[in-house]
Amino acid sequence: MPEFDCIVVGAGPAGSTASRELAAAGARVLVLDRAQFPRYKACGGGVPLRTEKLLPFPIDSVVEDSVSLLQVSHKGSSRFVQDSGKPFAHMVMRERFDALLLEQARKAGAEFRPGTTVRALEANGHVTIRAEDGFEATAPYIVCADGAHSPVGKMAGLGGGIAECAAWEVEVRAPAIRRRAFRGTALIELGYKPWGYAWLFPKADILSIGIVLHPNQAPAMKDRVRDYITALGLGAADVDVARGHKVRFRRGGETIASERALLAGDSAGLADEFTEEGISYAVESGRLAARNILRGLGGGTISAYQRDIDCEVMPELRAARQIGHMFYGMLNRAPKPWMFASSHVGYLWGAFFAVQRGESTYAREAARIPLLPGIAQRRLDRQDRGH
Repeated sequence: MPEFDCIVVGAGPAGSTASRELAAAGARVLVLDRAQFPRYKACGGGVPLRTEKLLPFPIDSVVEDSVSLLQVSHKGSSRFVQDSGKPFAHMVMRERFDALLLEQARKAGAEFRPGTTVRALEANGHVTIRAEDGFEATAPYIVCADGAHSPVGKMAGLGGGIAECAAWEVEVRAPAIRRRAFRGTALIELGYKPWGYAWLFPKADILSIGIVLHPNQAPAMKDRVRDYITALGLGAADVDVARGHKVRFRRGGETIASERALLAGDSAGLADEFTEEGISYAVESGRLAARNILRGLGGGTISAYQRDIDCEVMPELRAARQIGHMFYGMLNRAPKPWMFASSHVGYLWGAFFAVQRGESTYAREAARIPLLPGIAQRRLDRQDRGH
């Protein structure tokens, strides 16, 4: 049975980042993924510029468009455009973006085994995995970065109780003249209750269009996306791919680490509840996972990983949740006045763009108006206790 210093399950942004940093430090790393790469990944593909600051290599080769304009509307009306002055996010196709991150991990020395579905995990002094095809491997540690469903994380007994919602995304192959109309612009459509939004993200050859809604609204997702596509005048365009996926949100002290296993990225519920973005947090958690496993390989323990996530990632997720609660709360109570105010108060979107570019943080921006986030958090605490 082959032995490694660490087994990483999942070759998305979290898994590939952890693998690259571990391998670059000299660790023997095995990366497993049930898919053959490159593989399609249901995702809007919006990568905030702050993500680039976490990576030691450029991603220009996989950027399909960069957006500096944000068009916001509410039920097809009250439309306004905010110009950030410079790009705040890159648009990528996840199969190419993830393949780039995996390539960097392999260049650093990580071994990759695609088409491998883990069916059993044992942790007794070491971690041993057994795959569907009979493959087995062992290592002192395992990183479970196998997505929001995280079957391997469940095998490790981690990730229980993490909140979730649903998203539906399609790739629309619109005529070139229609695609050009959306270049450099991200579209956000509001008006779904109790929260949620539809989006259009421009790519080189397609338009990524989708929706993210409260889990109670999941059955309506396909119809809502179809209605949005029609409202955009794209009803006759060909749809290449249509696929749903889960988004998970870690809100408190849900267990994401043990003596031998760590959850990273979507497996750990590291997406924010304002934008539902998770790529930047996946990369950051991959770095933290590698840091702690290297500590364990050096004779220490990996027990500080959850504390690191709590200190370095959770303040952002909590602040984003508070901001989202305030934003959607005002939108539901007074949609027209709130949309008017949003379009005329430059600070709101200036702060949002600064966060996306990595020039500020949600926590820092929320701290500028401490009274409202405090009220929002108390309401959220009551809401959580009610559930």
